[in-house]
Amino acid sequence: MVLFRDPKRLLAILIAGVAGLIVLLDFAGAGGPLAVLARVLVDWAAVITAVGLLLGVISVTGAHVQRVRARSADWPYSLILIAGLLVMIVAGIFFPLPGRAGFVLPGSLAEVPIRMVFRALYEPVASSLLALLAFFSLSAALRALGRGSAEALVIIGVAALVLVAQLPPVTALPGVGATLQWINDYVALAGARGLVIGASIGAFVAGLRVLLGFDAPYLDR
Repeated sequence: MVLFRDPKRLLAILIAGVAGLIVLLDFAGAGGPLAVLARVLVDWAAVITAVGLLLGVISVTGAHVQRVRARSADWPYSLILIAGLLVMIVAGIFFPLPGRAGFVLPGSLAEVPIRMVFRALYEPVASSLLALLAFFSLSAALRALGRGSAEALVIIGVAALVLVAQLPPVTALPGVGATLQWINDYVALAGARGLVIGASIGAFVAGLRVLLGFDAPYLDR
């Protein structure tokens, strides 16, 4: 087999597969020494993730600093990215908060400085992007109507019906509100659960392929 001709690849696949299997068995409630070993593996994964995140931040910052220095195309965007990165780091790590024994540093992403930055910067930007999606969706709907396909007409018709049905004067009509609630509780919820179940099965199969070595994204090949 090709796999046995490459000992390094075989060793990496065995390590990844065994480690993943141990964590999976611990998640299923194996307990005992397996739980201790799984906790150690999870701690190692957390440390490796933190180091990888730090290296990624350094790499991204270095690349954008070079773009700013060289005045490359769209370098102001790189400057904004660096400024945003610094603001989040300062707010999340170094911003002092009043505590019982004096000032303390933030202990998690749920602390006040991080939430203030999110509410002041991130939420308005995210709301603006979502608002733009409405125009993009309308543009896509008009193009689909121009092509005249039956599938596009059905999708647009259902979308328009759902939008109109959400209007307060429409939901106040006799029988309409109850009907919409039934559709949300049974039809829409069944579809959403079907999507979640399908995604879960896909994730399970993808994880199983990684454990068995059919997919090895950690080898970067």
